[in-house]
Amino acid sequence: MVSASTFYNLFVAGVKLADFSVGLNRGSIILQIHIAILKRGYLNLIVQGHKSVECRLTRIPCLPFRRIAPGEKVLLKESAGPVRAEAVVKNVLFFENLTPAAIKKIHRKYNNLIMGADDFWQARQNCRFCTLIWLEKVEKITPYRLKTRGMQAWLIREEHDITSLKI
Repeated sequence: MVSASTFYNLFVAGVKLADFSVGLNRGSIILQIHIAILKRGYLNLIVQGHKSVECRLTRIPCLPFRRIAPGEKVLLKESAGPVRAEAVVKNVLFFENLTPAAIKKIHRKYNNLIMGADDFWQARQNCRFCTLIWLEKVEKITPYRLKTRGMQAWLIREEHDITSLKI
C-alpha cells in the first residue's frame, strides 16, 4: 500500500497512473503491476513483434480475467526465468461460458495475432473463460529475476512488492 504522500512523490517523479492498476483502500492508494509468465517461445515472439495478443484460456475465471484494462503495464516474465520485457495493454476482450465451437471461432479469428500452436488450442478445447490482451509499446529490458511462488501463470503485485521481490 502506498500513502498519499508517497503517491504524490511518485507522480512528481514521472510515474503515470496509466502504468498501474490503481485501487483505494481506506484512503491509501495501491499501485498494482501485472506480471505475465510466458513460455520462452511465446515471449520471444512478443519481443520480436510477431505476437501482439496474449490469450489466456481457463476452465475457471483466473487472473487476469476481468482484472486488466487498457493502459495498464504488464511485465513479461519467462517461465522459470527472468522478467525480460514490459508492455502496455492496448485493448482487452473477455469471453465466458465458452464452448469448443466458440473457442474454434476465437482460434480462427485471432490466431494470426496470438500465434498459438495447434497443441495450445487442442489442450484448451474445454475451457470456459478467455482473456485476450492486445499489447503495445513492448520494450526489451535488462533481465532481472523475481521471486514467485506456486504455479500461477499471471500475477498482480503491489508496486512496492516488485522492488522487494527482485533477486
